[in-house]
Amino acid sequence: MSGPRGPADRRRPRGAVVLDLLESGLRLLAGALAAVGAAALAGIFVLVGAAVFMRYGWGRPFAFTEELSGLLMTVAVFTLLPATVLHEAHIRVTLVSGRLRGLPARLLFVLAQGVLVAFCAIFLREAWAITAFTAQLNLMSEQARLPLAPFLYLSTASVALAGVAGAWRALQPLPPPAGGEPGPAP
Repeated sequence: MSGPRGPADRRRPRGAVVLDLLESGLRLLAGALAAVGAAALAGIFVLVGAAVFMRYGWGRPFAFTEELSGLLMTVAVFTLLPATVLHEAHIRVTLVSGRLRGLPARLLFVLAQGVLVAFCAIFLREAWAITAFTAQLNLMSEQARLPLAPFLYLSTASVALAGVAGAWRALQPLPPPAGGEPGPAP
């Protein structure tokens, strides 16, 4: 005769635990990069505010404001990309996918994720060559003389993680939003 089920009997399958750990790891990495992106955006705000104060308060603007702001904007865009892909928060054109349901919708979603992963792979191939070249020659920004390689390494790693996140979402899509509102394809 079987008695009441204890907590040990209600364990989740080992595969589900592994999938949850992978999801958590991707979210952690994407969140860390997103924090870097948010800091870069805050840095732009502070830098531009200080440059305006210097220009109109002391009449001596920073010479490197535009250059450093551009580098920080690039870092922000690339480092926020993995979290955007992982949370499926990017802009979608839903002319076709919004009308599909079931297997056709799922296949179109997987195809779209495949295009994203292919783009990231091609981008990585090109970006890695440029990053290696930049690091090898120790190239610097023009006015502030900042080394460019760290910015490129961070951006390249972010695109790699965005590709991994795209592949992960093809295999493990987010559940549809509650309330019956249209959302990402299942």
